[in-house]
Amino acid sequence: MSKVTKLQRDTKLTKQIAGSVREPNCAHSDSYPIPLDVSERLSPVVLNIYSDGDFHRADMRSIAKEAGMSFNTIYRYFGDKESLLFWFINDWFRELYPHAVAPLAECQSIKEGMRESLRRHFEFYERHPKVGRIVFLTVPLERWMRDATYHQHEVMQIFLKSISDGQVRNEVRSDISALSILDAFAGMLNRTFVMWEYRRRKYSLIEKTEEIFSIIWGGIGSSPALVET
Repeated sequence: MSKVTKLQRDTKLTKQIAGSVREPNCAHSDSYPIPLDVSERLSPVVLNIYSDGDFHRADMRSIAKEAGMSFNTIYRYFGDKESLLFWFINDWFRELYPHAVAPLAECQSIKEGMRESLRRHFEFYERHPKVGRIVFLTVPLERWMRDATYHQHEVMQIFLKSISDGQVRNEVRSDISALSILDAFAGMLNRTFVMWEYRRRKYSLIEKTEEIFSIIWGGIGSSPALVET
């Protein structure tokens, strides 16, 4: 593949994923586009309130007071505290995606692509631990799973296609479904962050990349016995 063709492919990938994560799902926002000044004033307040406390104890009036805006303004754009939180999770993910999945297209092998993708996820959550706390610890997961912002469909499709291509090239075990491999990757990412929080962030999350990836690859690589540790 020529450099030009690869560049075109990567540009297409970036635009495709960016389009999927930059349009937060919120019924009220469909009718009322959210002004930049509103989102910028609310973002740090939402981040602090939802990462530091129980989701069910948070309320929109307290958020409005902290942000210095009226309750009616927030209600007009978001409707309820769940939609408010999901909108901002999606907004914060702009920094994570497409950056974190780009290696799956850029690297020559799926092994290197997945390793670098894991490192970029750890890098993001180490830089933004409050976002991680919300995503992995405090968000009402059952409710979030019913919201379009949870699925990140285009991002997941990039992962699944990359895994499937790796199976065709005999880089990844073909006796395990691509979906199960993706679940294993996401599960290790989730657990690693949760225990990093539990252990009071006493070590670098980024520096766990090699160790954690060796566990992942040891289970999914086509030749586990030959995996470098």
